[in-house]
Amino acid sequence: MLLERVFIFGGKGGVGKSTLACALALRLSQKDKTLLASLDPAHSLSGILGIPIGSEIGEVLPNLYAVELDAQKLAQDYVKKVLKGLEETLSESVLKGARKFAEIISSSPTSLETAVFDKLAEIIPDYKYAVLDFAPTGQLLRFFSSLSVLDEWLGFLVKLSEKQEEIDRFMGRKRNLPRLLKERSEKVKFLVQTLKTKGLLYAVAREEPLSLQEAEVLEKSSPIRTRRVINCFQNLEGDLLKVPKVEKAYGVENLKKFPIDSLLM
Repeated sequence: MLLERVFIFGGKGGVGKSTLACALALRLSQKDKTLLASLDPAHSLSGILGIPIGSEIGEVLPNLYAVELDAQKLAQDYVKKVLKGLEETLSESVLKGARKFAEIISSSPTSLETAVFDKLAEIIPDYKYAVLDFAPTGQLLRFFSSLSVLDEWLGFLVKLSEKQEEIDRFMGRKRNLPRLLKERSEKVKFLVQTLKTKGLLYAVAREEPLSLQEAEVLEKSSPIRTRRVINCFQNLEGDLLKVPKVEKAYGVENLKKFPIDSLLM
């Protein structure tokens, strides 16, 4: 399965990002295998589709797979994996302190985001289309910024670990941590490259000043290809993608008829 396109929905809260994401994912699933993933802590996919969606990927309709990612759990799992890699390097007393520190940092925004990066890089290659429903503008921009910083930081750590490996080979030792760092770096690089080459961000707004302003900021600040989308369109002019207002927007059958032809680029 060759990943063809990653669609990302962002913008101000309450403008209909999740509804448009669900409608587009349903339409794409009629063509080929599609992933619909919520990265917004306030998940709403289950309510919009009228189908229970969990924190593990499941096929909810033919060719449509959905998940509401639990960033907290992903971060805790990843920290445990890193600590396991450190067991062979650190003394038990130092490792005890590292575990306590890890409990604290696993709840930090950066840890939550980097755990999500890792999961996305792991799952999206299995689908022809991926539709990602993100948190509001500020968190999405921080996601892009953190991804770029992490890419550079891991590249630096990998170079250090390669030098350590040379010493270890000379001393007849082998550690797991360099391998973990390389795997992590490769995943992040894959995600960065995929979003740059196959990503399309829809900056969603409604015809009111604040959401229009946020969509404009998102379009100007985004590191990937971005188009502004006016949801519940009525009168606004300009070179924008427009989705007309729909009275009954929720439920699979209503979403299948959603007028989103402008988003099928």
